[in-house]
Amino acid sequence: MHESKSFRFCFYWLLAASLLSLTAGILIALFPGSFLFEMHTSALSEVFFGEDLTEDAEQMRRFLFGIIGGTIAGYFLLQTLIVLFPFRKGERWAWHAIFWAILLWFTIDSTLSILHGALFNVWMINVPSLLIILLPLVFTYRSFARLRSL
Repeated sequence: MHESKSFRFCFYWLLAASLLSLTAGILIALFPGSFLFEMHTSALSEVFFGEDLTEDAEQMRRFLFGIIGGTIAGYFLLQTLIVLFPFRKGERWAWHAIFWAILLWFTIDSTLSILHGALFNVWMINVPSLLIILLPLVFTYRSFARLRSL
């Protein structure tokens, strides 16, 4: 596949977003009490407890952040490898894999967040994450649409 300047830009954008998200997942898992997550923790406390987290609730939050962070890191390691190799080569399945995976995650995560009154999660995490991954996919759609299906 011939790489245009716009495709190359989108490739590096998607690669950077994937690596940034991979790093965020590792930080979430290893440092759940970090100042980086203070706004999210504060919003979580307010929505679910109406006050600061109790010791038990904070322990549960750290445990869940470990699991969530590990899942985020694992997914974005996979996405990074897809972006680096098949996406860059123009393999149509790579574009679809990233596109449908991010939409599935966004739909499930946002729906559950809204149903549980955690709209803060949709605005703080989901919408920015969706945009940072979806925009380069939108801009590269024509490059992949021209290719024959496998």
